[in-house]
Amino acid sequence: MPEDRVLVSPRYLAGAGIDRLADAIGPLVHLFGWPNEHDRASGRISVHSPDGSLFVNFNSRHTHGRWWSLAHHEPYWEARFTWQTPIEAIAAVTQALPQLLDDDRHVDRIPLTTTPPLAQIAELNHWHREDDTFTSPDGHCHLQHTPAEDTPWRFRHHVYDGFDTHWDASFTQDTPERLVA
Repeated sequence: MPEDRVLVSPRYLAGAGIDRLADAIGPLVHLFGWPNEHDRASGRISVHSPDGSLFVNFNSRHTHGRWWSLAHHEPYWEARFTWQTPIEAIAAVTQALPQLLDDDRHVDRIPLTTTPPLAQIAELNHWHREDDTFTSPDGHCHLQHTPAEDTPWRFRHHVYDGFDTHWDASFTQDTPERLVA
């Protein structure tokens, strides 16, 4: 279908895709039966795993522009995405969540990456590495990996100041690396 094509390359230049929220939340609700709540007054959407261990929240009124947060309990980890993060990236993360909870009913439709470690993926795609930071070939996207930090994985993107091209994605300790990938 034409609407399924990626129209922006590289993908990290795509926009937030507010009209495509269903790409990130829909599979959890419709394919996996995750309960959800939608507060129409605030626009907040919350989806949680059937066992209550994992939560996905969307809040377009978050004061710091962190529209998306995913939180897992035992072990605790959290992923946060700002409002301009490409919806394709968020959907890739949310759609992999059921498999992290050993629900492989739709593994043929939504495969979880089994690729090499993220640092190796960056190198294979010609990202430049300097100390703990990888930079995309065009210099607009940065991946910082500092394993000793509370938030060891941070993605930052910008093209030009003032054009709403900034976005951030961060993953705290204990976030499965294959989810970050």
